[in-house]
Amino acid sequence: MNLIANSRFKFFPQFNDFDRPEWLSSRQKLQPQFADEYFNSDSLQDKFLQGIATDRLLPVKEVLESFELFGRVRKCVRRPVVADLCCGHGLLGILFAMFERDVEHVILIDRNEPLSRQKLIAIASRIAPWVADKIDNRVADVKISSDWIEPDIAVVSAHACGVLSDLCIDVAIKTGGPIAILPCCYPRSACVAPLALQTQFGIEAAFDIDRTYRLEAAGYRVRWGSIPQEITPMNRILYGSHRG
Repeated sequence: MNLIANSRFKFFPQFNDFDRPEWLSSRQKLQPQFADEYFNSDSLQDKFLQGIATDRLLPVKEVLESFELFGRVRKCVRRPVVADLCCGHGLLGILFAMFERDVEHVILIDRNEPLSRQKLIAIASRIAPWVADKIDNRVADVKISSDWIEPDIAVVSAHACGVLSDLCIDVAIKTGGPIAILPCCYPRSACVAPLALQTQFGIEAAFDIDRTYRLEAAGYRVRWGSIPQEITPMNRILYGSHRG
């Protein structure tokens, strides 16, 4: 178990030492005036953010956490096929389709599809036309028996709630591909870590220590990282690749 901590903004260095830190965790939708101030270049990244802001699609928090998670794990989990599990609006997977040339196919899958997902895909495809051919959008439960699961698929997920993060781990172990998840919501009743770990380190760390051991036992080398805590206190990343 190797801990890598990084509390600085990677995709958005302009927010390091930002004088309005409370805004970074805001549930308010990203607004055009803010995009005009902070995302005003002609870069692909900023054009995408301007489109999100124009349509007021996503809360600031969810935009920042998806970009910052992507920026930290993109090289570690890059595979021809990437599956964004319990994807919600699907932004994390869309970023892989947009920015990673070696990623040929991105599966977005969740049992529910918010209106924002189709709109995000449309904005991304307008700015980066190659995105449309890569996206495989599915409305379905995530199951380890799913027909799309093949060897060496990369599994990613941003804030799969509670034991859904464990389901992502199960899928990754089945594929043998790399995994990167940002867990959230740690239900005490579902934690199988020893009581001593829960008492000593707290329920959240105990949960993720147990997840780390489970992945290591399945042949993975696991690392921990983080996105800036200003975005969310549930900022720990678990990512790893199979030793084989």
